[in-house]
Amino acid sequence: MVVLCGGWMLPVQTYAVASGEFAAWTGVRVNWQVDKRLKFRGTFQARTQYGLKEMERERLNVGLNYRVLPLMQLKGYYELQYRDRGKAGWKIGHRYQAGFVVSGPVRDFKLGWRELFQHTFIGGGKEAQLRSRLQAVYEPADWCLHPYFSIESFQPVGGEAFFSLPRVRYRPGVQWILSRRTMLDVYYCRQYDVKRCLNVLGINLEITL
Repeated sequence: MVVLCGGWMLPVQTYAVASGEFAAWTGVRVNWQVDKRLKFRGTFQARTQYGLKEMERERLNVGLNYRVLPLMQLKGYYELQYRDRGKAGWKIGHRYQAGFVVSGPVRDFKLGWRELFQHTFIGGGKEAQLRSRLQAVYEPADWCLHPYFSIESFQPVGGEAFFSLPRVRYRPGVQWILSRRTMLDVYYCRQYDVKRCLNVLGINLEITL
């Protein structure tokens, strides 16, 4: 299997888990447009695991988006995590993210390409990854429901592992415009992973101040 991501044709290994387990991700995001270029973003999210039976993670992500060009924004975030690490128990983790997104309208579609480098420190270990995402949103001006689809890959940074894709997410969903300042994002995410595969039902509330 081959995935086109960020202009590169990359091989994706075959995953052993065909069906996967179910999980739920719920969150709230707050956006504050400081000025015409700078935007603050804060997100809180909770995740379940093992067929919705147990909590897997809680995370708080805060950061800034800065529009350097009409179609391009720079992004930088800090994330505090509290995660179940299996036999090691629950651990506090720290994650730093930096990258860019290029997006713009094509008729009734909004197309976007995002590259995000993230470095995670948790339980005495660390992990560096490059997250690449392509997304298309169908958003006619007179619709309050905007269907979308995205594909996101996670690539380890450093050494030969960079040319592997241990995780890929396929995410169809619908953005429901509730009002001028609130939006509900309801989605299904199929995550292919070398350790375990997930079928995720997600819902996020987005508020713009």
